[in-house]
Amino acid sequence: MKKILTILPILLLLSLACEEVTTEPPINNSNDFFPDSNGNYYNYNVLVYDSSGIFVESGTKKTFYKSDTIIYSAPYQIRTDEFQLTSFQTSNNSYFKKESTGVFVPVDIEKNGFYYLMPDSLRGGYSFIVEYRMLYEPPEVNQTWSVFIVNVNLLYVDFEFFKVDAEVLSLDSLTIPFQNAMRTIEAFKIKYSARLTTSLNEPPKLFAVQAWFAKGIGPVKWEGDADLINFFAGAEIYPSNTMVLEELESFKVN
Repeated sequence: MKKILTILPILLLLSLACEEVTTEPPINNSNDFFPDSNGNYYNYNVLVYDSSGIFVESGTKKTFYKSDTIIYSAPYQIRTDEFQLTSFQTSNNSYFKKESTGVFVPVDIEKNGFYYLMPDSLRGGYSFIVEYRMLYEPPEVNQTWSVFIVNVNLLYVDFEFFKVDAEVLSLDSLTIPFQNAMRTIEAFKIKYSARLTTSLNEPPKLFAVQAWFAKGIGPVKWEGDADLINFFAGAEIYPSNTMVLEELESFKVN
């Protein structure tokens, strides 16, 4: 009887330990800030506000990576975003490739999220790079880079029509849902700033978006001007002159 009483506490402790491991698996600890395996998916809750901060609509965005393709004679992966908002539902494919130094996105001028911002008078004489760097890997605080530039020739005068720059501002602590619980993680906060110049006689319009990337997970939050978030989505998704918040609700990373 004494032997049984001695063994029972040990078995109970082992059972509790196994249960804890089963219900609290660790987040992927790789050094990858943009995991790109096919089958990875991210579900985001979405809120949209007007320029005065008044609520416009809500919904969800589902992002997943599913296959590969060739663009500009180079291999890219396909990213599908499915949006379900109060006013509409849509699905959009965009593309990216991973290299040792970061994440690169190809640009199709007529399908990209900035093209609708260009007046008809400027659509004949523009030039741009065919891909942009969305993310440096690994990110570091105070890191900066030029993301994207569109140059326009107007009346024989060259000027920057659209320019996007990035800066890694900080390493923040965020709380995200994970395995039916909440977990605190660290994520690099990146500020993307854009200048849109449509006339030489008017000051440029400024946009800003903040994004958070976590090691082993990827993008966990996007917040800022809809026009610039549309640029990164590769399509005109959210209404112009609104503010958007996309926050991670669930995810799976292989």
